Amino acid sequence: MRPTITASLLLLTTMFLVACAQTFNYERGARMTGGDPAAGKEKIVVHDCHSCHEIPGIPVNPDRRGPSLKHWSTQSTIAKKWPNTPDNLEDFLQHPERMLHGNGLKSEMTMSSVKPADAKDIAAYLYSID
Repeated sequence: MRPTITASLLLLTTMFLVACAQTFNYERGARMTGGDPAAGKEKIVVHDCHSCHEIPGIPVNPDRRGPSLKHWSTQSTIAKKWPNTPDNLEDFLQHPERMLHGNGLKSEMTMSSVKPADAKDIAAYLYSID
């Protein structure tokens, strides 16, 4: 019985440390985009972004194919081509197929259901990730 308790405590400690490893600055995300980071977190799940991307604070899909979005706010470009600005990110979230067409990157993203308000909120969440 003692090894089970030890293993459980080790697991809980590890989960706590992993959860604490990622920090968020929701004020920065809201200020940069005018969006709502909390709503953005919900919309990431609704639009199934996490099925392909590792996104801090969102359950991870072990079979994801897209790049990790850890430390998004420090990335300099979007899709290795466009400056990482709120306007470019919101445009990309709404029209990835148009932005990726002809640049050698394959887009499996079909985000036609992302409306401008959703893109603004999702961008607010992503820019909140430290």
